[in-house]
Amino acid sequence: MKRLRWPAWVILTIIFLFVLIGFNRILENSTYAKNEKVETKKLSKYPGLQLETRTSETKDYTLAISMPLAASEKVNQPIQQWAKRQEEQFIEEVKAHSNLFEKKKRANLTIEVDTGKVNDHIYSLVFSAYQYTGGANRQETIKTFVIDLVQNKILTVTDILQDKKDSLDEIRALVTDQLNSQEDIAFYIMDDLLEDALKDERQWKWSISQKSFILYFDKHEAAAGPAGSLKAVLPVEQVKPFLKEEIAKEIKTSGQSKGQLIKPGVKPVKLDPNGKYVALTFDDGPNATSTPKVLSALKAHDAVATFFMLGSQAEYYPQVAQQVLAEGHEIGSHTESHRDLSTLKDDQIQQELGEASRKIEGATGYKPTLLRPPYGAYNDKVLHAAKREGTPIILWSVDSLDWKSRNAQAVNDVVLRTVKPGSIVLMHDIHLSTAEALPSLLTALKKQGYQFITVSQLLSLNNQSELGPYYSKVN
Repeated sequence: MKRLRWPAWVILTIIFLFVLIGFNRILENSTYAKNEKVETKKLSKYPGLQLETRTSETKDYTLAISMPLAASEKVNQPIQQWAKRQEEQFIEEVKAHSNLFEKKKRANLTIEVDTGKVNDHIYSLVFSAYQYTGGANRQETIKTFVIDLVQNKILTVTDILQDKKDSLDEIRALVTDQLNSQEDIAFYIMDDLLEDALKDERQWKWSISQKSFILYFDKHEAAAGPAGSLKAVLPVEQVKPFLKEEIAKEIKTSGQSKGQLIKPGVKPVKLDPNGKYVALTFDDGPNATSTPKVLSALKAHDAVATFFMLGSQAEYYPQVAQQVLAEGHEIGSHTESHRDLSTLKDDQIQQELGEASRKIEGATGYKPTLLRPPYGAYNDKVLHAAKREGTPIILWSVDSLDWKSRNAQAVNDVVLRTVKPGSIVLMHDIHLSTAEALPSLLTALKKQGYQFITVSQLLSLNNQSELGPYYSKVN
């Protein structure tokens, strides 16, 4: 039998094709392979829930997904399925639009959750999914789940109301009136769209807490596009007459104890105008694991700092937020959910700032008087909102790059190389590597003659009392 001989050029071509295919697969895998990190923490404020935070990144995109989890798979499964669909659709969009990305920007999907509480087993979970896939492709999606951890079920709106038809009609009327009373959106509301959106209660996106009953509407669902997404907030007193007895008795609408408020713990210090001072700042917390380690290092070196907290994090970890204040540090606002304020409308900016202040004050008894916008991004709308809140905008002059290196020695090298008297140093108390960097960093700064003060003390030293933004002693 005669053996078949392939010409050399054919063999080389086949080898080349195999190599090329393999290289493309490697390249694709590197583009979409995830550098994933998962943290799970118990939520002391919400018994029966724990918070899973998953972050991951590839060459083309980043993910940050926060997911409250119960002990019951029956409760968890539909919530996780919804989040999985959001992630899968996002990745498909990334693949479809990868050629549109700006060189310096990756696509991003952030899923955050705001938790409302009726009692220790009924919670409202309001998810906000923010998606950016290049160019003008920005989307916001709201999804709600009201869960009962005793019945191990997700409640429908009719599970909480006395009489289905009459109660629903009353709620529809209240929602319609409330939306039309909002002057900034009333012009855009389309009666036929709103009526259709309210028709099927099984499709409502709703939440309930001790303070309010809320219905959410996606952009274009009940109004013209310029109105954006809508939210009808009804005081819980208005809907309480329509609630089932077992739900209504859990709602305490008056006489609620606020508990003992914590006084700001920053000690007054006499500052030398010629002194060698530095203001250390920490963003994105509080975090139940790393923030206490940061506080321990600061306490050991008799150092004070300023913590720019997310409202959502302060709500989840109120005891840690209280510890920050009790140990003599300053608290500022880093907004509610770390959105880029410069991309938002006026009402959305105000909501980010207002919700953060409310939750930080609720956790600590102290209303923040400083603002650090996420990513340092601001525009005239943000400046106007900050002025309305009375919170100067605080940026930084030294970026430790701890968010990038995740390495204690690298953090020390960057700060010690770039710090100057009057510097505002940016760090993040959500990274254990930052906590690990602090002992040696604080020691080294002390040896160089630096004293540690808060941002407000630094501003007062330089007679700075305007809106800002402020970067350091010399802007």
